[in-house]
Amino acid sequence: MTAVSRDRERREDGFSLAELLVTMLIVSLVLSATATLTIGLLRTNAANVSRQDQVDSARVAVETMAKTLRTSVMQSQLGASGSTADAFIQGDNFSVSFYANINNPGNTVGPSKVSYRIVPTATGIGELHQTVQIPDSPTPSPTGYQYSNTANIVDSLVAKDVLTDGRAMFSYYDGSSTTAMSTGSTGLSATDLANVLAIELTVTVQSQQAQQAQPTTYVQRMLLPNAEAVIRQGEE
Repeated sequence: MTAVSRDRERREDGFSLAELLVTMLIVSLVLSATATLTIGLLRTNAANVSRQDQVDSARVAVETMAKTLRTSVMQSQLGASGSTADAFIQGDNFSVSFYANINNPGNTVGPSKVSYRIVPTATGIGELHQTVQIPDSPTPSPTGYQYSNTANIVDSLVAKDVLTDGRAMFSYYDGSSTTAMSTGSTGLSATDLANVLAIELTVTVQSQQAQQAQPTTYVQRMLLPNAEAVIRQGEE
């Protein structure tokens, strides 16, 4: 039998069992490596998307609250001369209520009563909500603006997946110390509420999706222009 005949016969015989097994093993290893790499890339991408969503959520929450808190105002600053109410109504680690001069062109509405609070959705986590209530009338009574009409309340979602088992969301400062005032177990005292000059906002968000990223924390401390004006006026 010639060499050419032997080569043709070998090609017609096909692969041996050993060769087929080796080929299948190599293909399976390549497929496994490709699948592992693809899954890893998908997980990394999902985590990056989740992390960016957390950053955006925390930033928007802090900026939204900061913008409104900067307008905190005493009723007496908006024409309610008979009111002795301070700008801040209530304040603790994860909620705050105050009067704000928002959506009030030419004082045709009066100060809104604004609250930020956490609505729990699971242990240690919840949704950050904003509640805005305009006064019953743009004209204050002899004792100040009244807020009895619940139809004037608008509640909106500010941020989801906010962690509540870490640092306080709201830290309050007066003009005499760099240390935050103690909120105790019941929130700021009436005296401390009257002396709030600055607030530090700390919002920590962690997505509850399957591919969780590490928590994202956004911090901002700010002076309250209206509160500062009132304090300085009282010192003159």
